[in-house]
Amino acid sequence: MEKPRRLGRGLEALIPGASLATATIPDPTVAGSDYQRLPLSAIRANPYQPRREFDESELADLQASLKSSGLLQPIAVRRAEHGGGYELISGERRLRAATRLGWTEIPAVVRDVDDQTLLTLALVENLQRADLNAVEEARGYRRLSDDFGYTHAQIAEAIGKDRTSITSLLRILQLPATVLVMIEKGHLSAGHARALVSLDDERRALALANEAVAQQLSVRELERRVREVTQPPSPKPKAVSTDRASTGSPVIRRLEDELRRRLQTDVRIRLTASEQGAIEIAFYSADDLERVLDLVIGPDRDHL
Repeated sequence: MEKPRRLGRGLEALIPGASLATATIPDPTVAGSDYQRLPLSAIRANPYQPRREFDESELADLQASLKSSGLLQPIAVRRAEHGGGYELISGERRLRAATRLGWTEIPAVVRDVDDQTLLTLALVENLQRADLNAVEEARGYRRLSDDFGYTHAQIAEAIGKDRTSITSLLRILQLPATVLVMIEKGHLSAGHARALVSLDDERRALALANEAVAQQLSVRELERRVREVTQPPSPKPKAVSTDRASTGSPVIRRLEDELRRRLQTDVRIRLTASEQGAIEIAFYSADDLERVLDLVIGPDRDHL
């Protein structure tokens, strides 16, 4: 059985009263909420909406569902501070589908929330539905950090991810704009992005990104090509009679593969005796070393 995502588990620590249940499925009985029907013309888009792309086929399906069954879950809005009307908290796809159907009113829950809550709830709602690409997700986290002073640990607690994932994802925003567009369009995955971000040369990163798209390279193959660029050829080690290459043992190769998947970097296990050896863990930048250390030692290493 697939393990459920723990998104939003720390919302109440940062936003009192904003539990996941009331954040994503607004309840008219929640204090500070007001259920009513609102004119669509009075509702403006969420200024903190992290999502930029909306799938046309999904909107068409939702439009057909609204037409046949009506709106089963109201949208959530807040009163706009300037210019009157309302700003959307959650339910932009429902609002767009209702507009296409020619509705003039829509059921809504009006809630009193600030900008910080607005951005956080928009992120959680989209992440629950896996609607955000890696760039949209990273930009949402950066706004939490830049606009509201969240640390990476606080973002991780609010969203329900570990801190290393937040830090790793934010790093992809360092990539050239053209590469970010490839990720937004779905031509490259977040794994491809993490491989490319270790390159300091933007032209090299763009060239490898184009190769990955054109040749449909896997993440593992792209990582190999990045290593070829960033690592100079290592001298061949002197032959040691007691040294046994890890490639000779299926068990060792399997352990190496497990460690690579866990650490998202190259790992070698070298045996020098029957029960002795060494584990080599590669890193490609100072940031990458920080990421690996967090995974090996844990987030509490800052306190050591």
